[in-house]
Amino acid sequence: MSDLMFAMMSGGGLLALSIGAFGVLDAYNKRGVGEKRVDWLIALYAFGVVMNIVAYVMLDRWYIAAPLALMLVPAERALEKRGTFKRRAVKVDAITGR
Repeated sequence: MSDLMFAMMSGGGLLALSIGAFGVLDAYNKRGVGEKRVDWLIALYAFGVVMNIVAYVMLDRWYIAAPLALMLVPAERALEKRGTFKRRAVKVDAITGR
C-alpha cells in the first residue's frame, strides 16, 4: 500500500473520529437525550476508528492496529448509555417454564 493511500485513509479516519467524539461525550454526559445526531456522531466515531484500523493493517502494522480496536469500547458504552441496546425481558424461562 502506498504512503499516499495510508495518509488519506488514516487522515480521514482521524477526522471522522475526532468529530464523532463529540457524540460520545454527549452520551456520557447525557446531553441531547432525544436527538438523533448523537447516534450519528457515535457511528462516525466508530467508522473513523475502523478506518484507522484498516489503514494500519493494509500497511502491515497490525501491532499498531490491534490496540486501536480497544477504542471501539467507548462507542459501545456510549450507545448503552443512550439506551440504543435495549434488552427485552423474557416472559417465559426456557428451563423452568415460568
